Amino acid sequence: MTWDQPRLTNLRKILAPLYPREAAQRRIVHEAGLDETLIAFDPSAANTWSEILKHASHRDGKVDAILRIALDEHPENELLARAKEPEPPTLLGDDLAITWEGPKNSRPLLEKIIGEASTLVPVSYLAVGLKRARAVAKVKCHNGSCGSGFLVKNNLLVTSHHVIESAEIASQAVAIFDFQQNEEGLAEEATTVRLRPDLFFETAKEHDWTAVRVESNANDRWGALDMQPASVREGDRVNIIQHPGGGYKQLSFYANAVAFVGHQRVQYLTDTLPGSSGSPVFDRFWRVVALHHGGGWLPEPGKDTTHTFFRNQGVLIDAVIDGLTRAGGVT
Repeated sequence: MTWDQPRLTNLRKILAPLYPREAAQRRIVHEAGLDETLIAFDPSAANTWSEILKHASHRDGKVDAILRIALDEHPENELLARAKEPEPPTLLGDDLAITWEGPKNSRPLLEKIIGEASTLVPVSYLAVGLKRARAVAKVKCHNGSCGSGFLVKNNLLVTSHHVIESAEIASQAVAIFDFQQNEEGLAEEATTVRLRPDLFFETAKEHDWTAVRVESNANDRWGALDMQPASVREGDRVNIIQHPGGGYKQLSFYANAVAFVGHQRVQYLTDTLPGSSGSPVFDRFWRVVALHHGGGWLPEPGKDTTHTFFRNQGVLIDAVIDGLTRAGGVT
């Protein structure tokens, strides 16, 4: 198969978040049999992977070698597994992984709490997070594209508009619950549930959200995430339960500071991948505060658009609540 530019671009979008650091990039280049001295490594993972794949595409079998290495290390990543298809799945959003170096301080920190605020939480925090995770599902569309979503009351699934843009797309899409690994690293038995836009469907392109009814009484089995107006500020910490790359359910638990709140948007340093769009963003009390929908070099809404920051972004959950209320959905 010929690796044309669209396929190379698609592969670059998958690899850059998986391998954002130079050490890992150089290791893969070496293992694939490429000469790293001929490649310009850049602080931007996207730029580096563009250079690596461009270099590899001029050498027989080297792009395939890179893909094999990545698949060996990430066998559950559906986007990687389908990257060679004539029409690979669309990457929903251009989310990029974040490297967070922690708070800057001109004087040494002598306290036992490292940073500006404590990250200590009770052990029960994990139990509550696992309970919340039950309501999060992988969303798979008819064309093979993947996103994430979560159940709220009245058996409604909330996801991003750019994951499910219309009732027609929803009618051919499914939500896959329990697509995850257990404590032994084995796949649990997943359940596929049809979407029922004929019973309820509402979407809003401006704030990038969609809500659609699912078949049967899903709330009885997987519960529902409560949606209340959010209180989130810069410096808060947020976690995201997601299906990155269309793979098993994961929790982004580190380097998760909120960097900006305003104009119905929340920007944070929590890691995501393509396929994470539609995931619930939680505060430290496991309250949903935003709907994740994208990332990369972003301006702060309402400010100078020429000044951008390397962050991920979600829609403040208030925007979803307001829209659902007007549409007659139960929140």
